[in-house]
Amino acid sequence: MAIVSFESVAQAAQALVEAGEKPSVRKVIERLGGGSPNAVLPLLNEWKAGRPLIRASDIQLDPRIAALIAEQVSTASTAAAQAAEDRAADVQADAEAVAEAGRAAEARADDLEQALEQARSENDSQARALDALQAERVRDAQVAQEKLDTLTAQLLGERQRADQAVQTVAKDEVRLEAALAQVGELRARIEALQAVEAKLHASEQRAAVAEARLSDERAHGEDLAQRLAGAEQRVEALQTSVEQLRISEQTARAELSSAQREAAQAMEQTKESRGEAKEARAELREVRLALDKALAQPKSAQPKKKVE
Repeated sequence: MAIVSFESVAQAAQALVEAGEKPSVRKVIERLGGGSPNAVLPLLNEWKAGRPLIRASDIQLDPRIAALIAEQVSTASTAAAQAAEDRAADVQADAEAVAEAGRAAEARADDLEQALEQARSENDSQARALDALQAERVRDAQVAQEKLDTLTAQLLGERQRADQAVQTVAKDEVRLEAALAQVGELRARIEALQAVEAKLHASEQRAAVAEARLSDERAHGEDLAQRLAGAEQRVEALQTSVEQLRISEQTARAELSSAQREAAQAMEQTKESRGEAKEARAELREVRLALDKALAQPKSAQPKKKVE
Protein backbone atom coordinates (compact mmCIF):
# COMPACT_ATOMS: atom_id res chain seq x y z
CA MET A 1 0.00 0.00 0.00
CA ALA A 2 1.33 3.47 -0.90
CA ILE A 3 2.59 5.71 1.95
CA VAL A 4 0.46 8.89 2.05
CA SER A 5 2.50 11.88 3.32
CA PHE A 6 2.84 15.56 2.41
CA GLU A 7 6.06 14.94 0.49
CA SER A 8 4.58 12.06 -1.56
CA VAL A 9 1.39 14.01 -2.25
CA ALA A 10 3.38 17.15 -3.20
CA GLN A 11 5.66 15.17 -5.53
CA ALA A 12 2.69 13.51 -7.21
CA ALA A 13 0.87 16.86 -7.63
CA GLN A 14 4.00 18.59 -9.01
CA ALA A 15 4.52 15.73 -11.46
CA LEU A 16 0.93 16.11 -12.64
CA VAL A 17 1.42 19.87 -13.14
CA GLU A 18 4.62 19.34 -15.06
CA ALA A 19 2.78 16.77 -17.21
CA GLY A 20 0.21 19.40 -18.05
CA GLU A 21 -2.55 17.86 -15.92
CA LYS A 22 -4.57 19.28 -13.05
CA PRO A 23 -3.71 17.70 -9.71
CA SER A 24 -6.85 16.18 -8.19
CA VAL A 25 -7.45 13.68 -5.43
CA ARG A 26 -8.20 10.87 -7.85
CA LYS A 27 -5.16 11.55 -10.04
CA VAL A 28 -2.86 11.89 -7.00
CA ILE A 29 -4.18 8.55 -5.65
CA GLU A 30 -3.63 7.00 -9.09
CA ARG A 31 -0.10 8.52 -9.15
CA LEU A 32 0.65 7.22 -5.69
CA GLY A 33 -0.85 3.79 -6.49
CA GLY A 34 -3.34 3.91 -3.63
CA GLY A 35 -4.45 5.81 -0.57
CA SER A 36 -7.57 7.13 1.07
CA PRO A 37 -9.27 10.28 -0.25
CA ASN A 38 -9.75 11.50 3.33
CA ALA A 39 -5.98 11.30 3.84
CA VAL A 40 -4.92 12.71 0.44
CA LEU A 41 -7.37 15.70 0.32
CA PRO A 42 -6.00 17.76 3.25
CA LEU A 43 -2.38 17.20 2.12
CA LEU A 44 -3.22 18.20 -1.45
CA ASN A 45 -5.02 21.35 -0.20
CA GLU A 46 -1.96 22.18 1.93
CA TRP A 47 0.30 21.82 -1.14
CA LYS A 48 -2.01 24.02 -3.20
CA ALA A 49 -2.15 26.63 -0.45
CA GLY A 50 1.66 26.77 -0.31
CA ARG A 51 2.01 27.66 -4.00
CA PRO A 52 2.80 31.40 -4.67
CA LEU A 53 -0.14 33.62 -5.66
CA ILE A 54 0.10 36.70 -7.87
CA ARG A 55 -0.98 39.90 -6.00
CA ALA A 56 -1.02 43.29 -7.63
CA SER A 57 -0.41 45.09 -4.33
CA ASP A 58 2.87 43.29 -3.83
CA ILE A 59 4.35 44.31 -7.19
CA GLN A 60 6.83 47.22 -6.92
CA LEU A 61 7.48 48.44 -10.40
CA ASP A 62 9.23 51.36 -11.96
CA PRO A 63 6.67 54.06 -12.87
CA ARG A 64 8.16 54.15 -16.30
CA ILE A 65 7.01 50.70 -17.02
CA ALA A 66 3.70 51.00 -15.16
CA ALA A 67 1.66 50.77 -18.28
CA LEU A 68 3.44 47.65 -19.37
CA ILE A 69 3.26 46.08 -15.87
CA ALA A 70 -0.39 46.99 -15.54
CA GLU A 71 -1.08 45.13 -18.71
CA GLN A 72 0.92 42.18 -17.42
CA VAL A 73 -0.86 42.33 -14.04
CA SER A 74 -4.19 42.31 -15.83
CA THR A 75 -3.08 39.29 -17.74
CA ALA A 76 -1.78 37.67 -14.52
CA SER A 77 -5.05 38.49 -12.74
CA THR A 78 -6.98 36.87 -15.52
CA ALA A 79 -4.72 33.87 -15.26
CA ALA A 80 -5.12 33.85 -11.43
CA ALA A 81 -8.91 33.99 -11.80
CA GLN A 82 -8.76 31.16 -14.24
CA ALA A 83 -6.49 29.31 -11.80
CA ALA A 84 -9.00 29.99 -9.01
CA GLU A 85 -11.78 28.62 -11.14
CA ASP A 86 -9.67 25.62 -11.98
CA ARG A 87 -8.92 25.17 -8.29
CA ALA A 88 -12.62 25.40 -7.48
CA ALA A 89 -13.27 22.74 -10.12
CA ASP A 90 -10.52 20.65 -8.60
CA VAL A 91 -12.02 21.16 -5.14
CA GLN A 92 -15.41 20.11 -6.51
CA ALA A 93 -13.86 17.02 -8.09
CA ASP A 94 -12.02 16.30 -4.87
CA ALA A 95 -15.26 16.73 -2.92
CA GLU A 96 -16.98 14.37 -5.29
CA ALA A 97 -14.16 11.87 -4.84
CA VAL A 98 -14.41 12.21 -1.07
CA ALA A 99 -18.21 11.88 -1.29
CA GLU A 100 -17.81 8.78 -3.45
CA ALA A 101 -15.35 7.40 -0.94
CA GLY A 102 -17.85 8.24 1.78
CA ARG A 103 -20.59 6.46 -0.12
CA ALA A 104 -18.27 3.47 -0.57
CA ALA A 105 -17.50 3.61 3.13
CA GLU A 106 -21.21 3.76 3.90
CA ALA A 107 -21.78 0.80 1.57
CA ARG A 108 -19.02 -1.09 3.35
CA ALA A 109 -20.54 -0.03 6.66
CA ASP A 110 -23.93 -1.36 5.46
CA ASP A 111 -22.26 -4.60 4.39
CA LEU A 112 -20.51 -4.82 7.73
CA GLU A 113 -23.78 -4.08 9.51
CA GLN A 114 -25.53 -6.81 7.50
CA ALA A 115 -22.66 -9.17 8.27
CA LEU A 116 -22.97 -8.18 11.93
CA GLU A 117 -26.73 -8.82 11.82
CA GLN A 118 -26.14 -12.17 10.12
CA ALA A 119 -23.50 -13.02 12.74
CA ARG A 120 -25.95 -12.00 15.47
CA SER A 121 -28.66 -14.12 13.81
CA GLU A 122 -26.30 -17.07 13.57
CA ASN A 123 -25.29 -16.49 17.17
CA ASP A 124 -28.96 -16.43 18.19
CA SER A 125 -29.56 -19.62 16.16
CA GLN A 126 -26.63 -21.29 17.84
CA ALA A 127 -27.89 -20.09 21.22
CA ARG A 128 -31.36 -21.50 20.45
CA ALA A 129 -29.77 -24.75 19.25
CA LEU A 130 -27.74 -24.86 22.47
CA ASP A 131 -30.88 -24.23 24.52
CA ALA A 132 -32.68 -26.97 22.58
CA LEU A 133 -29.74 -29.34 23.14
CA GLN A 134 -29.73 -28.53 26.84
CA ALA A 135 -33.50 -29.07 26.98
CA GLU A 136 -33.06 -32.37 25.14
CA ARG A 137 -30.39 -33.38 27.62
CA VAL A 138 -32.73 -32.48 30.46
CA ARG A 139 -35.49 -34.57 28.83
CA ASP A 140 -33.06 -37.46 28.34
CA ALA A 141 -32.05 -37.19 31.99
CA GLN A 142 -35.73 -37.21 33.00
CA VAL A 143 -36.43 -40.25 30.79
CA ALA A 144 -33.40 -42.04 32.25
CA GLN A 145 -34.60 -41.20 35.77
CA GLU A 146 -38.08 -42.50 34.93
CA LYS A 147 -36.58 -45.73 33.56
CA LEU A 148 -34.47 -46.04 36.70
CA ASP A 149 -37.57 -45.53 38.86
CA THR A 150 -39.44 -48.17 36.80
CA LEU A 151 -36.59 -50.67 37.16
CA THR A 152 -36.42 -49.93 40.88
CA ALA A 153 -40.17 -50.57 41.22
CA GLN A 154 -39.80 -53.81 39.22
CA LEU A 155 -36.93 -54.87 41.48
CA LEU A 156 -39.06 -54.19 44.55
CA GLY A 157 -41.88 -56.20 42.96
CA GLU A 158 -39.50 -59.10 42.30
CA ARG A 159 -38.30 -58.94 45.88
CA GLN A 160 -41.88 -58.98 47.11
CA ARG A 161 -42.68 -61.98 44.88
CA ALA A 162 -39.56 -63.72 46.20
CA ASP A 163 -40.70 -63.05 49.76
CA GLN A 164 -44.14 -64.42 48.86
CA ALA A 165 -42.51 -67.49 47.36
CA VAL A 166 -40.53 -68.00 50.56
CA GLN A 167 -43.74 -67.68 52.55
CA THR A 168 -45.43 -70.17 50.21
CA VAL A 169 -42.59 -72.64 50.75
CA ALA A 170 -42.88 -72.14 54.49
CA LYS A 171 -46.63 -72.82 54.28
CA ASP A 172 -45.95 -75.91 52.17
CA GLU A 173 -43.46 -77.08 54.78
CA VAL A 174 -46.12 -76.62 57.45
CA ARG A 175 -48.57 -78.59 55.29
CA LEU A 176 -45.96 -81.30 54.76
CA GLU A 177 -45.36 -81.51 58.47
CA ALA A 178 -49.11 -81.81 58.97
CA ALA A 179 -49.22 -84.59 56.35
CA LEU A 180 -46.36 -86.36 58.09
CA ALA A 181 -48.30 -86.01 61.33
CA GLN A 182 -51.28 -87.58 59.59
CA VAL A 183 -49.04 -90.39 58.40
CA GLY A 184 -47.96 -90.92 62.02
CA GLU A 185 -51.57 -91.06 63.04
CA LEU A 186 -52.20 -93.56 60.24
CA ARG A 187 -49.35 -95.69 61.51
CA ALA A 188 -50.87 -95.58 64.96
CA ARG A 189 -54.20 -96.66 63.50
CA ILE A 190 -52.51 -99.46 61.58
CA GLU A 191 -50.89 -100.63 64.77
CA ALA A 192 -54.30 -100.50 66.40
CA LEU A 193 -55.69 -102.54 63.51
CA GLN A 194 -52.88 -104.99 63.95
CA ALA A 195 -53.87 -105.31 67.61
CA VAL A 196 -57.45 -105.85 66.45
CA GLU A 197 -56.18 -108.53 64.10
CA ALA A 198 -54.48 -110.23 67.01
CA LYS A 199 -57.71 -110.04 68.92
CA LEU A 200 -59.50 -111.58 65.93
CA HIS A 201 -57.06 -114.45 65.92
CA ALA A 202 -57.70 -114.91 69.58
CA SER A 203 -61.42 -114.77 68.92
CA GLU A 204 -61.05 -117.49 66.28
CA GLN A 205 -59.30 -119.69 68.81
CA ARG A 206 -62.11 -119.06 71.24
CA ALA A 207 -64.77 -119.56 68.51
CA ALA A 208 -65.15 -123.24 69.54
CA VAL A 209 -66.23 -122.28 73.02
CA ALA A 210 -68.02 -119.03 71.99
CA GLU A 211 -70.31 -120.08 69.15
CA ALA A 212 -73.11 -118.14 70.74
CA ARG A 213 -71.07 -114.98 70.39
CA LEU A 214 -70.38 -115.60 66.67
CA SER A 215 -73.15 -113.31 65.49
CA ASP A 216 -71.81 -110.54 67.66
CA GLU A 217 -68.31 -111.13 66.34
CA ARG A 218 -69.65 -111.03 62.78
CA ALA A 219 -71.30 -107.72 63.51
CA HIS A 220 -68.07 -106.57 65.09
CA GLY A 221 -66.19 -107.83 62.02
CA GLU A 222 -68.50 -105.91 59.68
CA ASP A 223 -68.00 -102.79 61.70
CA LEU A 224 -64.29 -103.42 61.57
CA ALA A 225 -64.54 -103.85 57.79
CA GLN A 226 -66.33 -100.50 57.52
CA ARG A 227 -63.63 -98.96 59.60
CA LEU A 228 -61.06 -100.53 57.32
CA ALA A 229 -62.86 -99.11 54.30
CA GLY A 230 -62.88 -95.71 55.95
CA ALA A 231 -59.20 -96.11 56.68
CA GLU A 232 -58.58 -96.93 53.01
CA GLN A 233 -60.52 -93.82 51.99
CA ARG A 234 -58.47 -91.76 54.39
CA VAL A 235 -55.31 -93.31 52.97
CA GLU A 236 -56.42 -92.37 49.44
CA ALA A 237 -57.29 -88.85 50.60
CA LEU A 238 -53.88 -88.68 52.23
CA GLN A 239 -52.29 -89.77 48.95
CA THR A 240 -54.22 -87.03 47.13
CA SER A 241 -53.04 -84.53 49.72
CA VAL A 242 -49.50 -85.79 49.31
CA GLU A 243 -49.78 -85.36 45.52
CA GLN A 244 -51.10 -81.82 45.99
CA LEU A 245 -48.25 -81.11 48.36
CA ARG A 246 -45.81 -82.46 45.78
CA ILE A 247 -47.29 -80.16 43.08
CA SER A 248 -47.13 -77.19 45.45
CA GLU A 249 -43.59 -78.16 46.26
CA GLN A 250 -42.61 -78.24 42.56
CA THR A 251 -44.25 -74.82 42.05
CA ALA A 252 -42.36 -73.43 45.03
CA ARG A 253 -39.14 -74.88 43.63
CA ALA A 254 -39.74 -73.09 40.34
CA GLU A 255 -40.41 -69.76 42.10
CA LEU A 256 -37.52 -69.93 44.53
CA SER A 257 -34.40 -71.96 43.68
CA SER A 258 -33.01 -71.62 47.19
CA ALA A 259 -35.73 -74.00 48.46
CA GLN A 260 -34.70 -76.90 46.20
CA ARG A 261 -32.86 -78.86 48.86
CA GLU A 262 -35.68 -78.59 51.39
CA ALA A 263 -38.21 -79.50 48.67
CA ALA A 264 -36.13 -82.53 47.71
CA GLN A 265 -36.08 -83.64 51.33
CA ALA A 266 -39.83 -83.13 51.48
CA MET A 267 -40.21 -85.29 48.36
CA GLU A 268 -38.16 -88.04 49.92
CA GLN A 269 -40.26 -87.90 53.06
CA THR A 270 -43.40 -87.91 50.93
CA LYS A 271 -42.20 -90.98 49.04
CA GLU A 272 -41.49 -92.69 52.34
CA SER A 273 -44.99 -91.76 53.52
CA ARG A 274 -46.48 -93.16 50.35
CA GLY A 275 -44.51 -96.36 50.77
CA GLU A 276 -45.65 -96.67 54.32
CA ALA A 277 -49.23 -95.98 53.23
CA LYS A 278 -48.96 -98.71 50.59
CA GLU A 279 -47.63 -101.11 53.20
CA ALA A 280 -50.52 -100.15 55.48
CA ARG A 281 -53.00 -100.82 52.72
CA ALA A 282 -51.42 -104.18 52.03
CA GLU A 283 -51.63 -105.04 55.69
CA LEU A 284 -55.25 -103.91 55.77
CA ARG A 285 -56.04 -106.07 52.77
CA GLU A 286 -54.46 -109.02 54.53
CA VAL A 287 -56.57 -108.29 57.63
CA ARG A 288 -59.74 -108.13 55.54
CA LEU A 289 -58.89 -111.36 53.77
CA ALA A 290 -58.25 -113.06 57.07
CA LEU A 291 -61.48 -111.67 58.50
CA ASP A 292 -63.50 -112.69 55.46
CA LYS A 293 -61.92 -116.13 55.63
CA ALA A 294 -62.80 -116.43 59.27
CA LEU A 295 -66.37 -115.33 58.66
CA ALA A 296 -66.74 -117.73 55.74
CA GLN A 297 -65.86 -120.85 57.74
CA PRO A 298 -68.89 -123.23 58.20
CA LYS A 299 -70.18 -123.83 61.66
CA SER A 300 -69.30 -127.55 61.45
CA ALA A 301 -65.67 -126.69 60.98
CA GLN A 302 -65.66 -124.56 64.08
CA PRO A 303 -64.41 -126.22 67.29
CA LYS A 304 -67.00 -127.29 69.80
CA LYS A 305 -67.59 -125.39 73.00
CA LYS A 306 -65.73 -126.83 75.88
CA VAL A 307 -67.69 -127.83 78.95
CA GLU A 308 -66.40 -126.00 81.92
